[in-house]
Amino acid sequence: MKKETLRSCEWLLALLVLVPLGFLTGRCTAPKTPVEPLSRDTVIVTHYDTITREKPVYITKTVVDTMRVPVVDTLRISDTLWLALPREQRTYGDTTYRAWVSGVEPSLDSIRIRQTVRVCYVTERVPVEVSRKWSLGVHAGYGAVLQSGGVTLSPYVGLGVSYNLLSW
Repeated sequence: MKKETLRSCEWLLALLVLVPLGFLTGRCTAPKTPVEPLSRDTVIVTHYDTITREKPVYITKTVVDTMRVPVVDTLRISDTLWLALPREQRTYGDTTYRAWVSGVEPSLDSIRIRQTVRVCYVTERVPVEVSRKWSLGVHAGYGAVLQSGGVTLSPYVGLGVSYNLLSW
């Protein structure tokens, strides 16, 4: 009886020493997952939008002053007739352009506007930690052993493969 008590004390002492030792060894030798810094990639694309307006309609019409225009009589060359014609300034535009045209009965035939457009694309990559589920380590516990045709329970200390259910 004394030998059995001494034997169980040895197993208990082995468990009390080897389990914390295995835990600390596994903790220190476990590979650290590298933490990548947040990477950011910025691409700036500059392109030009060309807007063409055919026969735009004016917004405002203002008479600026009058112009005296000579009209020569075709029958008598020495006779000159002076006409007072209004000189106008017309404003064309919308949210993308503004144009002013001045003269007698002015009209804008077409206008082309070239706008600069800058598009900025920002891509961020956030690192993802990969959890490792399978591991190899020192195991200690109580196990079943096949001995002389029967199953007996005895303490177990050894190497083993395990699947991690919880991680902290």
